[in-house]
Amino acid sequence: MPIDFTPTSIVKSAKRTFTAPITSAATFDETIAALKADDNPLGATAYQTAGQTIDGITTANEYYKAAIEYVNPLGETLGTIVIDAPTRTAYDDIIAELLAATAITSAYGADASPSRNTAKDSWNVRLKIHDPTGEIYYLSFTRKDLKISSYESDAILTKVDTWANSVTALN
Repeated sequence: MPIDFTPTSIVKSAKRTFTAPITSAATFDETIAALKADDNPLGATAYQTAGQTIDGITTANEYYKAAIEYVNPLGETLGTIVIDAPTRTAYDDIIAELLAATAITSAYGADASPSRNTAKDSWNVRLKIHDPTGEIYYLSFTRKDLKISSYESDAILTKVDTWANSVTALN
């Protein structure tokens, strides 16, 4: 006879879809940096685990994607290189290298030129947050939405919603 599971908590998630995508990587970075600052607006606090102090807000994972298109003088796309980068710094470095790589550009033809298509870029950052109540939850940012997950207390959702309402890029 199988042993039944007994629920121990109710974990929730919620999603906010922005009215317009975040168009600037700098704005995206600034929003996350403001959360990770010492005076973070969500009141996240450092905590101890296994004898180690963990910051109140840590990056659980991040992922960045960009497209470099090679176009001719008529504006026709001859080819596209899509890059995936594990960090924002790697994203910037790889883009700069591709835009400067004359061997790649000339492989598309003598009249080709590299062009950024930032509308195809995507940025994804997931933050792990320790609430002063002791609860740990996650905020996942993309250009188009913000998702809060693994929270139990509705007070946390209210706090995140209030903060997001005050950030122009998230509305």
